[in-house]
Amino acid sequence: MLQHCQTKDLVQLNEHLRVELQDSILGRELYSILSLRNLSPVFQPIVDIKKREVFAYEALIRGPENSPLHSPLHLFHVAEEHGCLFEMDWLARQIAIEKYQQYGSPEFLFINVTVNALMQGGHQSGVTLDCLKLLGISVEQVVIEITELQPVEDYSLFVESINHYREMGFKVAIDDLGGGYNGLRIWSEVKPDFVKIDKPFVSGVAVDIDKRRFMETICALAKGLNTKIVAEGVEDEATLKVLEVMGVDYIQGYLFKKPQAVPTLSLDYEWPIETDAVMIKTAETVECLVHDCESFHPDSEVGLVTEYLLKETQIDFLPVVAHKKIVGIVWRRDLMDLLARRFGRDLYHRKSIATIMDKDPVVVDINMPLVELSRLITDEQGHHKGDAFVISEKGEFRGCGRFMDLLRVMTNLKMESAQYANPLSGLPGNVPIQKTIQSFLNQQIPFVVIYVDIDNFKPYNDYYSFDQGDDIIRAMSDILMHHIQPDVDFIGHIGGDDFIIVSPRVSDYEEICEGVLTEFRKEIGQFYLPEDRLRRGLQALNREGQSAFFSMMSLSLGVLLVKEGVFSHQQKLACHATLAKKKAKSLGGDMFAVIDSSELS
Repeated sequence: MLQHCQTKDLVQLNEHLRVELQDSILGRELYSILSLRNLSPVFQPIVDIKKREVFAYEALIRGPENSPLHSPLHLFHVAEEHGCLFEMDWLARQIAIEKYQQYGSPEFLFINVTVNALMQGGHQSGVTLDCLKLLGISVEQVVIEITELQPVEDYSLFVESINHYREMGFKVAIDDLGGGYNGLRIWSEVKPDFVKIDKPFVSGVAVDIDKRRFMETICALAKGLNTKIVAEGVEDEATLKVLEVMGVDYIQGYLFKKPQAVPTLSLDYEWPIETDAVMIKTAETVECLVHDCESFHPDSEVGLVTEYLLKETQIDFLPVVAHKKIVGIVWRRDLMDLLARRFGRDLYHRKSIATIMDKDPVVVDINMPLVELSRLITDEQGHHKGDAFVISEKGEFRGCGRFMDLLRVMTNLKMESAQYANPLSGLPGNVPIQKTIQSFLNQQIPFVVIYVDIDNFKPYNDYYSFDQGDDIIRAMSDILMHHIQPDVDFIGHIGGDDFIIVSPRVSDYEEICEGVLTEFRKEIGQFYLPEDRLRRGLQALNREGQSAFFSMMSLSLGVLLVKEGVFSHQQKLACHATLAKKKAKSLGGDMFAVIDSSELS
């Protein structure tokens, strides 16, 4: 039976409020809600953008159906007007925690606490912690999400209240940064673990350059302060892609799931398999993004550049080039802001643009693979200005590119490569596999190929069913994805129970192999009946039609370490990868065997 953690003090306080609350219709409705505990929580998932899985749930409270206080904003506003904000705030937390405990979810729980309730003299110390202890929920699992309904007037008391939660072991989040009264000040004073960006600043970020600059600034600030960013209101894939490139940590919104009465790990949005794009991005380079653009010498006067930008209204930036070398970039917005200042035109009109240009633009080589450019942008996490980068060839200016063009190209290439995906696993098939390996060979860099084979898959498939065999293939795909870096590594499905990993992270091959083998051993038992698990295998017909015992499925991983210059074509490489797999299978299963191409005669 679900326990309640209602305290005696709260009941007494409700009784004290009864007379005052009877004076109005809304007051009587409030008293009814408080006395009957008539609130309902719903839970919306917060998604880890890198792991692509549910990281936490935010508990959102609702008043009674068909009540004027159904909306949470109206509910808490009216509660504050009637002097019972703390009681309503605490009851909402209490009911949310009780319900979450009922579902037994191990993910983090974000619960809202209003600034106003924290600042009230009636705030009771430790009631949330007492409730958690009573219900057996770890305090480390709960994030206190501070919501601003009014400005903070007494910062010392406010910070003291937050630190009170911190001392008990809670993590702290700021809600609706950009939408509250003192978001940045609260951030600097409280130093929260999480900052949630309000929906109006997230929606449209894919097309609105000002919103993108705002998000880039916030991401850069968060990185410096060791704070994790949660972007709220994510409702479309274009916004998601931009947030991924910016390096946002977590996302929340209707694209993934609307608030639900029961927390669920299943999401409405199905992330596309990124390994397709990795294959194409490895082959494609920055050259496909080059745009010709006008450039100016660093000695050019600001007035001359201004006249050009006023005439060419569609241009947002101008590269600054001297003797074919890139020395900077002029951003329209920065220049116009400078000239708009008092005496700005008089001060800068005749100066050279070298005095006002951005001396540290993003400069990339024309032969850089798109995957490296994508990683560069992600690692920068908003440290670059604007939407553009400058492209060089052998150290000389060649043209410009835009980050949004990069996103569009990557999306289009994913769609084009989807036709080669294996329909069962969703992973790239033989054509992308061959192109990827050849691309690595063409780059003349060392890389590793890991050939993955499931031992005793066919007897399992014949004995249980093809449907259950398909479940094994999908599970294998998921396991492999857990142990690679999607923006660097490539996974392909050769066919049947054979897979392949191609990675430039040569020094990490042992970690990849051990991780895959460990997870497979852990998960495979669930696909067998209890009696087969007990005897560690099954009795089935072999290829000769005779009854034989087949051990539970295991993995054989053939590792081929590829040095530059050893292979000129992927077909010869594939032969040696197959030899590595056969070497692993000869070891008896759940093993990996290594062939170093530099030792081949």
